Amino acid sequence: MPAAVAERSAAEELFSIETPESVSFAYELAGLGSRGVAFALDMLLVGLIWLGEAAIATLVGYLLSRALPEDAFAGALAWIAGVAAVVIFATMWAYFVIGEVARNGRTWGKGRLGLRVVRDDGSRVGFLDSVIRNLLRVVDMLPGNYAVGMLCILLNKKHKRVGDMAAGTVVVRDSEDLSLRFDGGEDSRRIALAREFLERRPGLTPEARYQVGVAVLRAFGEEPDATWDEPTVAGRIADLTGWRDAEEAAAGA
Repeated sequence: MPAAVAERSAAEELFSIETPESVSFAYELAGLGSRGVAFALDMLLVGLIWLGEAAIATLVGYLLSRALPEDAFAGALAWIAGVAAVVIFATMWAYFVIGEVARNGRTWGKGRLGLRVVRDDGSRVGFLDSVIRNLLRVVDMLPGNYAVGMLCILLNKKHKRVGDMAAGTVVVRDSEDLSLRFDGGEDSRRIALAREFLERRPGLTPEARYQVGVAVLRAFGEEPDATWDEPTVAGRIADLTGWRDAEEAAAGA
């Protein structure tokens, strides 16, 4: 099982992950302030969706009031109100789950702030992980002002709220300042890291290949396309480091 530990440096807090192959990379942990702003942006969008749902319910009620007798309309109105309440309640939870699972840990608000949800081992957040962390949001929101969640984030060394603790997730900064480290030296940092990844790539598990490959690519300031598979990521890294040119020159010699 991969081991993870949060560590504090002079400039930032890092969430370090080490794979079974002794390859390490680190994310900067997201703090309370950035997470709060991201949540506010998400709730702004959810509020707009709620307004749209309320408008639809109002329109349906108006149309039924014109089409049904008064007695029948009273019963239909109760059903409309009940369905609307359920839909509006479910919208918030569905918004966060769909956003995190479909967009690799990024809701719209998190994406605007450069944040992302990952699992404790650094892998992509899954459907069940997201469901757990968002269902327990109701606990974090107690006693109505998010006090429990904020207190947990401030006291937990990995800045986890209750939902993160239960789901085994952590919120990190998804920036180009990602810190990557391979055991064995840091000379010519990015090039050395990239070339060592390419050398050690055949011995890594498929998941570790993709995770570390994407992290190395981001260290060069590039974001892989969603359609890229691991060989494509590795090929781009080879181009950036001149590795492919060197191999072609050696083959032609």
